[in-house]
Amino acid sequence: MKVIQVGAGKMGQHWLNVLSGSDAVDLVGIVEPVPALRQAAAERVNLDLSRAFDTLDDAIAHLEFDAAVIVTPPPTHRPIAEQLMRAGKHVLTEKPLATSLDDARAMIDVAAETGRVLMVAQNYRHFEHIASVRNLVASGEMGELRSVSIRFDKDARTMFGEGDFRYSMPNVLLVDMSIHHFDMLRAITGRNAERVYAQSWHVPDGNYTGDAAATVLITLEGGIPVTYRGNWATDAPETTWNGDWEIVGERGRLAWAADGTGDSTITWLPYGRAPESIPAAVLPAAGQHGLLAGFVDAVVTGREPDTSAADNINSIAIVFAAVESAATGTAVILD
Repeated sequence: MKVIQVGAGKMGQHWLNVLSGSDAVDLVGIVEPVPALRQAAAERVNLDLSRAFDTLDDAIAHLEFDAAVIVTPPPTHRPIAEQLMRAGKHVLTEKPLATSLDDARAMIDVAAETGRVLMVAQNYRHFEHIASVRNLVASGEMGELRSVSIRFDKDARTMFGEGDFRYSMPNVLLVDMSIHHFDMLRAITGRNAERVYAQSWHVPDGNYTGDAAATVLITLEGGIPVTYRGNWATDAPETTWNGDWEIVGERGRLAWAADGTGDSTITWLPYGRAPESIPAAVLPAAGQHGLLAGFVDAVVTGREPDTSAADNINSIAIVFAAVESAATGTAVILD
């Protein structure tokens, strides 16, 4: 399958490695408006500069390809994805899907109208530890779920580099990072959110001009309460990127947390029995490689991918509800 990559910034460099090293796809072009980034991207993957374009219009006009991976700032996702789908191309876009629910719905409508795959790069679903947690909850061994708590602490005040778009986003934690945790929550529990109440705040001392910390109370279907606290400019001991989780069921609780080495451990604590250490699942492909495998499978077979836009709108809806709640001070009910 022939693919192009749109965007060659910081995250785009990682995707270049994934696409160029894949046996399932052939990276045939790059779109990047910044000349230095465009040239560096082409050299990184040994692509002739004649296949590196400054506009998507030129790439569509001069290249034959089946699909595209979008790795650009969130406000550009809708126009780029819609242009590609209307040109007959399948799309895998970085998260978040869009910057509003209206945009997300419009993109899903275009995918349905054109018959193209529109998938969101929720790569955390494709890591070994989440697969283990998801499998344990789905097995029913925990019994009915009673509550979930999530803590996320990372100091990302300088990690993206000076001038990165994230530092000027008004709700950077919720929109650019918490979307991962909210999507993981849905994947692990198999439930959507019904109610969201949030508070967010600006953290001094750093590059963020918007709110880099938040507390969110979520009610899942069935009345399951979820507490989420995140800080992307923390001075506290850091969690992993997955965060620290406690999932409580009627037969025991599951603790998934950093182990002090930069990795995490999963412990199943059934009531009245000895704790059990749960190993990480073995996956045929993890992270972005797992995402890409799912995307190729969806294009080839016509099966809906795990993180299709039509499903992922339920994850991004939690994000927008949290942003709205933080701004208004009131709870948001999700339909």
